[in-house]
Amino acid sequence: MRNRILWALTFCLFVFPPFAAAEVQINGFASIVSGIDFEDEGQGAYGNRTVDNLQESKVALQWTADLEKGIRFVGQTMARGNATTGFALNYDWAYFDFNVGDSAKLKFGRLRIPFYKYSDYLDVGYAYHWITPPTAMYSLEFSNMDGVSYQQNFEFSGMEHALNIAIGQYQGILDLNGPVNSTLENLIAINWATTMDNHDFYIAYAQADVYVPATDVAGLSALAGTPGDVLVNGDYGFFIGTGYQGTYGDIGVFFEYSIVQVKDSVFADSSGGYLGGSYTMGDYIYHVTYGTRKAEEKTYTGPLADFDIGTAGGGAASGATLNSTVRSIGNGDGTTITLGVRKDIGVSTAIKIDLDLYTEDRVQTDQVTATSEEKKSTTLKFAIETMF
Repeated sequence: MRNRILWALTFCLFVFPPFAAAEVQINGFASIVSGIDFEDEGQGAYGNRTVDNLQESKVALQWTADLEKGIRFVGQTMARGNATTGFALNYDWAYFDFNVGDSAKLKFGRLRIPFYKYSDYLDVGYAYHWITPPTAMYSLEFSNMDGVSYQQNFEFSGMEHALNIAIGQYQGILDLNGPVNSTLENLIAINWATTMDNHDFYIAYAQADVYVPATDVAGLSALAGTPGDVLVNGDYGFFIGTGYQGTYGDIGVFFEYSIVQVKDSVFADSSGGYLGGSYTMGDYIYHVTYGTRKAEEKTYTGPLADFDIGTAGGGAASGATLNSTVRSIGNGDGTTITLGVRKDIGVSTAIKIDLDLYTEDRVQTDQVTATSEEKKSTTLKFAIETMF
């Protein structure tokens, strides 16, 4: 019902323009992605030996309403491919922005969190050479927040600078050995970017109070010597990221790296990033990227930390303990090598082919006897991406 109402309101805006005072501009983008995973180890998002057109395909409409006197409304609705439900419709952006002088802007509403180099156009596949930005860096399950942001652009020492500060909260899904409803309160994100000639550099920091319903971790927290070290009840979480992109003639160099932690919680400490290069030849871009990600689980002490969870609950033995379960949530390393080519067609369409070679070495189950196990995926993807 909610989606029907949103579409009805959008339809009215476009069908009855004489009644609206604002000038409305409509833009959009689309990505149709097909992929096949040649391995049979369940590590890739694509089915083994089955071409799949849903996992990373998307189509979006964005409209901008100029309300005059430096005020605009920006909205974006996107349908994302989903292997279970087909295409799932989401309302990604909905905010007002206000010009503050000639070089600053204030936004209020549902916004993109300025985590990464490609945060503002994370979903616009045409904006970068990969089919999907490296998951070693772009690994967070969320990218939007509800709040307010301020961006100031200025020049200093022969360089162009942009400072973006966002404050608000996030309500949605985080991964805790499976999806759980979560909240990030008092979320503050700061991103400083600078450009000089053909070189771009940025650094970002974000922090928030992280909440996960106690029912999702109650069974684990009861086994810890200090239950608060497992519960996610307003724990301090932070993100630090940095990146560089530069071009030297036809050669491009790029990297990003980040650290993510939630203190005094069951979440693992993680870090990762990528390093790559590209070569441009006419309408073609050939590229190679190496990505790596590492997660380190928490370790707990106490008389029940290594006691069987099932027995502790008064039932049959489960073969898992607090520490073995936490190992399966967080422990492990992963690397990805991406080889790809992009060909531009006209001014707003590109064809891409990527080969992703992924290797993961981690504890796969929560059993005490489980050891690190290496699994792989070899995914070939093809995409057509456009803006309109």
